[in-house]
Amino acid sequence: MKLQRLWVPLLIASTIINLISIKGFPLALGTLYLPVLFKVVQMQMNLSKGLLDEKVNANVFIHNNQKGIVISVLCCLAITAALFIYLKDFYLSLTGVLGFFITLSPLTLTLGVVLYILTAIAVVQAVKYKFATGPIKNK
Repeated sequence: MKLQRLWVPLLIASTIINLISIKGFPLALGTLYLPVLFKVVQMQMNLSKGLLDEKVNANVFIHNNQKGIVISVLCCLAITAALFIYLKDFYLSLTGVLGFFITLSPLTLTLGVVLYILTAIAVVQAVKYKFATGPIKNK
């Protein structure tokens, strides 16, 4: 599945859906964190240029940072679940527009979780593609 071309639309959709769900706010923040992976890998490659005589392969950095992305996704999901449980009474007390969004929350939160996971996969694929072939080409 080649999601690297869709990483930006997935990022935007995931952030918006998770903000609309209100309960998915930690997932929205986690989604906004994912593009940092591009800069982290680039920084690691730049720092390693002067340290080693051989040319450093980006796959080493991508593989290590990929583990970090998996951990951050799991943490964001755990934080969302914890807030879902601990703020249950607060969510039920919301009325008006926020109450309407809370009513839609099971649907939007499920969609948001799926989009968040797809966005994480797409960002990792985009980073692999960028450092394997150069700049990302959106077609």
